Amino acid sequence: MLKNLALLFAGIAGATTFVIACSDDSPGDADAAVCDCDPAEPPLAGRIVRVENRMTGSTLGLSVGATCADGAILLGGGCFAEGNNSRDPRLIWSGGTTIPADPLVFSCVWDNPQMNSVTVVAWATCLNPVQ
Repeated sequence: MLKNLALLFAGIAGATTFVIACSDDSPGDADAAVCDCDPAEPPLAGRIVRVENRMTGSTLGLSVGATCADGAILLGGGCFAEGNNSRDPRLIWSGGTTIPADPLVFSCVWDNPQMNSVTVVAWATCLNPVQ
């Protein structure tokens, strides 16, 4: 029992020493020069943006895509139609582009069998690179 208790305290002391040795909150300490902790991720505020693209048409098929800026990462997106009735248009596909493949574009493909004049919208959520 006493041996197990001694091992427990030795483990706690070792873990505490390791955490303190790699702490970035005390640059004046002697161990700060040898600390190789990972740098912090830049803040996300202002880097996540929403991009929209609209298209108005009255053709049988409608396709629209929202494009992230160069160097950004496409996180996701969505589609909606403005001022449509309950039947037209119908969303038949949405997601990243495949033909041709473009990792910066979120696309929406609509079926418009009544060929009503409608406005369809694709939006993309993008993570812009650090400036």
